[in-house]
Amino acid sequence: MKKFIYKKKGIIFHLVVLVVFLLIFCKYSEEITDLKAKLYYIMQDSRMDSNIDFSDYPQVHHTDGEWCENTRLIYHACGGIDGLDYTNSKEALENLLEQGQYFVEVDFMYTSDGTLVCMHNWKDQCNLEDALSLQEFRSKKIYGKYTTMTAADLVQYMEDYPDLHIIIDTKEEDQVAVVKTLVNLSESRKNVTERFIIQLYEPGVKNKIQQIYPFDDCNFLFTTYKFGYRFPNKIMKICYDENITVVTAPYGVWDEEIRQLFISKGFVLYEHTVNRPDFANDSLSKGVQGLYTDFLEPDDLKIQ
Repeated sequence: MKKFIYKKKGIIFHLVVLVVFLLIFCKYSEEITDLKAKLYYIMQDSRMDSNIDFSDYPQVHHTDGEWCENTRLIYHACGGIDGLDYTNSKEALENLLEQGQYFVEVDFMYTSDGTLVCMHNWKDQCNLEDALSLQEFRSKKIYGKYTTMTAADLVQYMEDYPDLHIIIDTKEEDQVAVVKTLVNLSESRKNVTERFIIQLYEPGVKNKIQQIYPFDDCNFLFTTYKFGYRFPNKIMKICYDENITVVTAPYGVWDEEIRQLFISKGFVLYEHTVNRPDFANDSLSKGVQGLYTDFLEPDDLKIQ
């Protein structure tokens, strides 16, 4: 009998610990995520390389009316829906469009039979190691409930909504091929192709993409997460050399000195992925132009 009572008490104790842990995680999930990111970036040893001196470099040039001029929020993977992220789904996109939000980051991958679709990761969203065929993809529901979207579907939305701008993200190794596919899908549609904003991950790719289609310089941004964080001024030099004036970096990856160096030279700086208003407003107050987000709304921002 005593053994049963002890066993019962042990089960209750572990259940209580589990509930407390879940409550702490739910309440402080942003802080936990932020701490993990900061520890990772500390290990990456992010710092300025003293061998490169930017004191004589001029301010970068911006033209009037660039897409980033008044854009505070970019919605990550078509924005969050029902508390879930990374869906890249029709429902998530339509939810943004209903709210009048038109700057949307979308992830792209190819199906096993070569069709470009809106998908972040086959494993995370479909619990699969290998890509689906187009037929399988169309029959699949993201998280069991949301409608999948091909690149062609997305281009149709862009034609239907003339203010919709798409920031292109891809995990495919051949980024140029992804952009070429999107150009082929959109080029015959009025004023669609010009509303793609291409995230670059490494030097030398911008010129290859402009050989496919003459995108303006302001249609590009450099995102740091694939390139690495160790020497941010190497990223700055790439941006100077290739006339890229918009840079996006993970929230908390660079200290204030580094952020202010970019801002002081006229670069437009975005941070990702931020879902807490206090984090977002702190970055905006320090000169960051905007945030990639899943769930923030314009009313959450003190600086519009």
